[in-house]
Amino acid sequence: MTKPPKGKAPSPAWITSRASRPSDRIDLQDTPAKAVFKLVQGDRAAAEACIAMVKAVAAADPQAEFGPFTPLLILEAIGLVGPAIGEVYARVCGGDPVTALAVLHAARLRLITAATLKRAAQGRTAVDATALLDLIRQRIPGFGRSASS
Repeated sequence: MTKPPKGKAPSPAWITSRASRPSDRIDLQDTPAKAVFKLVQGDRAAAEACIAMVKAVAAADPQAEFGPFTPLLILEAIGLVGPAIGEVYARVCGGDPVTALAVLHAARLRLITAATLKRAAQGRTAVDATALLDLIRQRIPGFGRSASS
């Protein structure tokens, strides 16, 4: 009778550790660029929207809990990914990053649903982004454009 080898038995080939599998979700090791790449699913308009929002966070949302990652994490949390990001940014927010940040905060605070945003981006419903911007300015101290914007 032979003794089993000491140490850990080899894992079957179909089992891989979580760390070795690429993730579609944003994680702590991601840079803002990698997080954008994961969210946009190859859509250029979505990438441009995400980059604009990431750049706008410092001036428009100085108290953002996660800094430049804040809009990206909100997008992921509400399930707004791929081309839908660019559509919401262009059609609902008029291509304005500050308005887009306000709309994302409105979704985070459940003042509007992601489903409503998606329908508005497709032209099937109307969303008053200016009213949402005003609501967010009231609820988040210091939110909005800097004096130089």
